[in-house]
Amino acid sequence: MTNRMAAGYLLMLLLLLAVMPVYAENVVLVIIDGARYSETFGDPTRAHIPEMEELAERGAIVDEFYNDEYTWTSRAVPAIWCGDWTDVRDTTYQSQNTQYTLSPSIFEYFRHDTNAPADECYYVLKSLSSLWLPSFHPEYGPDYWPTFYSEGWTDLDVLDNAIDVLHDEQPQLMLVYFADVDHAGHSGVWNDYIAAIETADYCVSQLWNAIQADDHYRDNTVMMVTNDHGRHDDQHGGFSGHGDGCDGCRHIMMLAIGPEIESELISTEYRTIPDFAVTACEILGVDPAYAGGEVMDEIFVQNTTGEPVASPLPDQSSLVNVYPNPFNASTRISVTLKQPGHLRLDVFNLNGELITTISDGSVSAGDQAFTFSAVELTSGLYFVRATVPGQLNEVRKVMLIH
Repeated sequence: MTNRMAAGYLLMLLLLLAVMPVYAENVVLVIIDGARYSETFGDPTRAHIPEMEELAERGAIVDEFYNDEYTWTSRAVPAIWCGDWTDVRDTTYQSQNTQYTLSPSIFEYFRHDTNAPADECYYVLKSLSSLWLPSFHPEYGPDYWPTFYSEGWTDLDVLDNAIDVLHDEQPQLMLVYFADVDHAGHSGVWNDYIAAIETADYCVSQLWNAIQADDHYRDNTVMMVTNDHGRHDDQHGGFSGHGDGCDGCRHIMMLAIGPEIESELISTEYRTIPDFAVTACEILGVDPAYAGGEVMDEIFVQNTTGEPVASPLPDQSSLVNVYPNPFNASTRISVTLKQPGHLRLDVFNLNGELITTISDGSVSAGDQAFTFSAVELTSGLYFVRATVPGQLNEVRKVMLIH
């Protein structure tokens, strides 16, 4: 082979590698117990979750993610495991009174379908004398349970243990459970509750940093983060409790980041707790046979065939989102159209004066994204107006903070 031919083959290989989709081999799931949405991604300033806010800029948020059934931990955490609002049963196991799920868990689906040994699947949480158990389902059951790592007393202890497991065992599937936010919320001390959220935010960031620092996990791992429930909103008793159907208890966060996940995506599609495990199973390539959730296709860059995921045309046109908001330099404006049209996208100041026109031309149907750069503008309130004759006339407020 001549040097010229070798160089040509090398160039072709590099081009192929550049366009080949990257898929995740590993999944890390995180539960932050009892964080209210209004203190996480529901807070426009994201003041208490700056680390997850930064991760979201490289990943996807499901803005309408909900606990749609039981807003307490003993039912919601099993639902997260199982991708299903499973019934639970009391039992005595290894001399401890506990509960088990009737539906199989993601741990069981993963180990059953891949023949993975126990050290490929970990559940990391604080020290508990009596662990809630996955199922005894005849097709799955204890032979497919995860390795439980239950040590330490705080979220920081759990973080250290999770990082040790990543480095030492290199599991393909790991679930990490941070419990301190819920405990702090029940204390009724607002500052303790906020401090626990900020610690959980730090823990999520450090866990992702550990993933990216490890050659085994870097660029082939998806991390997904959610809550089991929120907390009462102020109209239904306040942050110290939870357990009813108020929006504060039901509305929770869902963040995903990794090689298959869209970046800077804010999905407004309604999703619920059972969708969490089912989506993780999709990434792992296993069948959640008894689950009731759905795959959150909208968060993926590509589907498992390597083809782009086709998004159906919307039923109506809308100015979908302005993110981040508030912002300090530039913000992303999302518009969706049910049919092609002439889009005029303008920004006005508080006095109604036109500041800039971002778009004034024909666009195709579907999702459109634009950037509003405000480096030279003064801090304050502005209005974004999207108009398409016969389709759309909508205004959003945006706050610029330098």
